[in-house]
Amino acid sequence: MMDRLGALNAFMRAAETCSFVATGRDLGISASAVGKAIARLEERLGVRLLHRSTRSMTLTAEGTTFLDHCRRIFDEVDAAEAMLFQASDKPSGVLRVSLPIAGMLLMPVIAAFMKTWPDIRMDIDFTDRMVAVIEEGFDAVIRTGEIADTRLMHRKLGVFRHRIVASPAYLAQHGTPLTPEDLLDHACLPPFAVNRKIEAGTLVPLLDDMLIDAGSFRVLWPASRYLPHKTRLFIDFLTEHLVLG
Repeated sequence: MMDRLGALNAFMRAAETCSFVATGRDLGISASAVGKAIARLEERLGVRLLHRSTRSMTLTAEGTTFLDHCRRIFDEVDAAEAMLFQASDKPSGVLRVSLPIAGMLLMPVIAAFMKTWPDIRMDIDFTDRMVAVIEEGFDAVIRTGEIADTRLMHRKLGVFRHRIVASPAYLAQHGTPLTPEDLLDHACLPPFAVNRKIEAGTLVPLLDDMLIDAGSFRVLWPASRYLPHKTRLFIDFLTEHLVLG
């Protein structure tokens, strides 16, 4: 009889392969045993995890959410094992990362990471296109918006929102716009990161109550039973040192 972790593993593999037969072959058990294990799991949870037919298998909404949690569980198990194996190892090798064009603003943090771990060589790709993380061989990518690919793990780094700002000198000379229409009479640019300048008083925020759009920065990486040490170091470093929002 499969234990609880075994049932979770069977569900994960079935979700990835979309086949009880392939899952059973990978796990060294029968397709029937896989199906029964998942059925018992669904019964215990009180939800349907997979839509199954003679021709296809897809995740339910609950199954998609549960799959993400299962991957996190096994990722933590692997991380605990890797910590013991790698405790005496010095992380090294190439870390392939994709950043949006605006990600140039993250370079101080990435430079600090490179200084902390000099034996890890960064291969950075700057692009705004939605890269195929797994197919293109990236260890990690930083993107905005929601995540649709269930093959990826992710961690929220912070939030961002658009702001309209101006220097005090400009406002003193040209006046302060009070409505979006007032901007038509002003000289405008599309700035991205201005928080530090606002805090320093060299820029003044305008019309904040009328700007409601916002988003999240996330770091993504391929879901795997084994997360390379260099990748985990990079993800943890971003989470600890990157200040957004």
